[in-house]
Amino acid sequence: MNFIESVKVAVNAIWVNKMRSLLTMLGIIIGISSVIAVVALGKGSQSAIGKEFEQFGVNRVYLTTNWRENPTARDYFNYGDLEALRRVFSDKIVALSPSLQDTGKIVAKKELLNINLSGVNEFYNKIEKIEMLEGRYLLEGDIKAKREVAVIDENTAMKVFGRTNVIGENILIQMRYRNLSLVIVGLYKTPKAPFSNVANFEQPATVYIPISTMEKILGIGDRIYGIEMNMEKDVNVKETLNDMVKFIERRHDNIGEGKYRTYTAEGELEMVNKVTGILTTVVGAIAAISLFVGGIGVMNIMLVSVTERTREIGIRKAIGARHKDILMQFLVEAVIISGIGGVIGTVLGIGFSFLISMFIKVPPSVSMGTIMMAWLFSAGVGIFFGIYPANKAAKLDPIEALRYE
Repeated sequence: MNFIESVKVAVNAIWVNKMRSLLTMLGIIIGISSVIAVVALGKGSQSAIGKEFEQFGVNRVYLTTNWRENPTARDYFNYGDLEALRRVFSDKIVALSPSLQDTGKIVAKKELLNINLSGVNEFYNKIEKIEMLEGRYLLEGDIKAKREVAVIDENTAMKVFGRTNVIGENILIQMRYRNLSLVIVGLYKTPKAPFSNVANFEQPATVYIPISTMEKILGIGDRIYGIEMNMEKDVNVKETLNDMVKFIERRHDNIGEGKYRTYTAEGELEMVNKVTGILTTVVGAIAAISLFVGGIGVMNIMLVSVTERTREIGIRKAIGARHKDILMQFLVEAVIISGIGGVIGTVLGIGFSFLISMFIKVPPSVSMGTIMMAWLFSAGVGIFFGIYPANKAAKLDPIEALRYE
């Protein structure tokens, strides 16, 4: 019996027992569909997060004090450090700004709106992509005079005033048990918030004020807790940051004490991708357990098939069928059952991934490589779990098989 005949016999056997064959495939179908859906959504999440980080800026970095090393007063950044960094690394830095963050609430007509209050300098709009619609951004004079001015986004303006022509208006912010009145000098276009495509994710708006005003509000003097920078495109970010840390350590006489930490968009992206990759692998492995269960089902039904067709095997061997012919017949049948289950599981898996993505707002990423891997895996399950019953059928003694009732 050649391969084509083995396929015909196998298909006929599956067709005769349609319901039994379908139930046998269920384990394979569930396993393959689960794995494909998990992998597609996992890769889709990584891709979506990568795009968000690209919008954030891949050359954007943050230099801060390492709180775990218990820094003292001499370890904190100061404005002399800022000027020294700007001077020494002028060919590598696009813009540099001290950064001080806090939270507050804007008093609106019917509610209190949560906001992020960001104290920065006049160069920050070259670090963060800020598209001005009306008025102006912060100026050097605002920083030096510690003016109580603010730049807000259009969505916040609509929520508070019901309009966008708000230049010169005052906003009242509740912050640390005090009320702060700020004059609006600029209105910027509300950016698409990072991960805004994730369901139920809402990020508070950011209100920008002079760093000096923020320091006055918090009562911390001219101590700097963090420095944000945007590097030139062709700069080796990691190497430059290491040089900056060594430079600051020399200025503060704490070389090698680990008093400073750096964060980069690229580094954070790698960390997030690593975590999502591990989660995808773990969840995919758990889903793949059903493939093992499905494989056992295939082996079980093939053993039943061997028992039911014992006389048929005896007749085939009696008229000249060889060991490998019988082995091929039942092995092909097992592979076809698993293969059909794999195809159905692939279609369902792709469908499930797109259906789930409608709720979690994460676009799935289905690659041909994933589909081919699923098909090969399902065929492998058929071969692995079909070998034993196929070999058992091939070893049947023809005389005993012909006597079987």
